[in-house]
Parts: sequence; C-alpha cells; structure tokens
Amino acid sequence: MKRLSSVVAALGLASAGLVAASPAAVASGSCSLYVPSKLALTAPERTITVKEGPNCAAAGVVSATWTPHHATAGDGPSVTFANSARSTTFLVEGWYPVGVWTWTPNGAYDAQHVSVYQYSPKTDVRLGSYGRVYPTRSGSKVNVKTLGARYWQEGEKFIGWSYARGQIQYRTPGTTTWHALKEVYSYSNGTYSYTYSTTAVRDYRVVFYNATNNTIWGSTSPVVRK
Repeated sequence: MKRLSSVVAALGLASAGLVAASPAAVASGSCSLYVPSKLALTAPERTITVKEGPNCAAAGVVSATWTPHHATAGDGPSVTFANSARSTTFLVEGWYPVGVWTWTPNGAYDAQHVSVYQYSPKTDVRLGSYGRVYPTRSGSKVNVKTLGARYWQEGEKFIGWSYARGQIQYRTPGTTTWHALKEVYSYSNGTYSYTYSTTAVRDYRVVFYNATNNTIWGSTSPVVRK
C-alpha cells in the first residue's frame, strides 16, 4: 500500500510538471499581407509587388512568410519578407490555376524569434481580357464593331473571346455620363457589329462583363469618338 501511494504521488508530480510547462511565446500585435484582391493572368509571366501592412513593423516583425494555396491545385511558391523587409516581389506565371488563392501564414517572427499573428488574405485569380471598339460613319448611319479578347493559357497569348457578353455605351463629348446603346453577345471569333442612325458626334466604348463561370475578368475598351 505504501509503495502504491509512492507511485501515485510520483505520477501526480509528473502531471503537475506537465501542467506547469510554459506555452510557446506569442508576441502582441499582428502582421498583414497586402496583395491584390483580384489578379488577371495576361502573360506567360509577370512580377507584382506585395507588401506587409504597417502593423508588421509596429509588432517588430523581422521575417514573415506566406504561401498561396488553391483549393484543388495545392500550394504555390511562398513569398518571404526577410531582414525586416516591408516589400518584395512575387512572380505570377500564366499557367497558374484560376480560382481563389488563400495566402496561408507560414510564420512571422520578431527579433527574439517570438511568433506574431498573421492575417490570411485572398486573391481571386482569373484570365485577363481586353476590349476594342471601332465605330464608322456613313451619313446618318453609324456602325459600331467590337472585339473582345481573353488570355489563352495553353497558347500563352490573347485570342478572341467567344460569346462574351457586354454592352456598347456612348456619351456626349464634354460630359461624363455613359448611356447604354446595345447589349453585346460576341460571335465565336470575339467580334460583334451593330448599326444604328444618329447624326450626333459621340464617344463610344464597349464594356465586357465578367464571365458567368468566374474564369475571366471583364474589361472596358479605350474610348473612340465618331
């Protein structure tokens, strides 16, 4: 009985020791990552600038890492801020999968190597697009041709945006208000054409909407006067 009491006492002391163990130190403050909320894939590769938030410096962060994560494609290359850097670059490659990327915290530390809480922003990545408008006049008839193009990942170039939806708009020169003229539903080669009657000189543009399947960002063409 005495021996059993000794064993129980020993276990009690061991348990007490475990309970008393100090948790890993966590610094006060937090660290944010400033990345685009929307990103368009428009080239085989391009470099963007990403920054830490001012709260990182306030928390004394000297190093921090985030890794972008895609729900089906997994992790992308990490971005690291070393030696108290507050800005760095990230290489965007044109083959990256479209969808929402979550920038997962991978550790932020102060000079004493104490962990600092990191925020986890998201970036919605889709294919880029562009639009063009080509108005011509013959007397009182104005023909407005449009072109929509979107990035093609496999070919690493822009191609006609088949069946893109958008709107031809006009405004009176010297004003800022745009008016709807005609809804656009592009042909298979990305073009569309509309003819109407007016003697007025007008500014024209075409606005393409985001693709309904969330894979292509919409765009607005340069303005052309006719």
